[in-house]
Amino acid sequence: MPRRNAVPYGYRRIDDAQGNYVTQLPVEPQASVVREIISRAAQGQAIAGILRELESRGVPAPRGGPRWSWTVVHDIARNPAYIGRPPGGADPDDLDRVHWAPLVPDQLFFTAQRALAPPPQGGSLPGYQAFGLLLCALASCRELLASCLPSVP
Repeated sequence: MPRRNAVPYGYRRIDDAQGNYVTQLPVEPQASVVREIISRAAQGQAIAGILRELESRGVPAPRGGPRWSWTVVHDIARNPAYIGRPPGGADPDDLDRVHWAPLVPDQLFFTAQRALAPPPQGGSLPGYQAFGLLLCALASCRELLASCLPSVP
């Protein structure tokens, strides 16, 4: 469940009568911007290019201003909330369940993740779809798989 005021860009929070979180729903036109960012990333467009395109069209940034930051665009493109799943810090046993309406299909999101993944140092890794989104199963690790996998013997 998202923290108060932690609803991702492109969604709005729905609470019950007591103010408790129920779900989050897509809100346009922000949801369309999210779809565009992830789609362009899946096509291999650089984050800086996506940012320039949004600014050239005058698309308002999440905080309402005209300027997009590299970090904001990158974080939107990498956020599993847009496939209806909680971010990596959530309960690992619950990561495969869809929690709210996804903005993009899983396949498009994972294609974007592969396109955005940094090249591995000192070798290559198989093209795992969820690389960078899964937690390591080693009890002593619990890091994102992208963080620990290159160092695993």
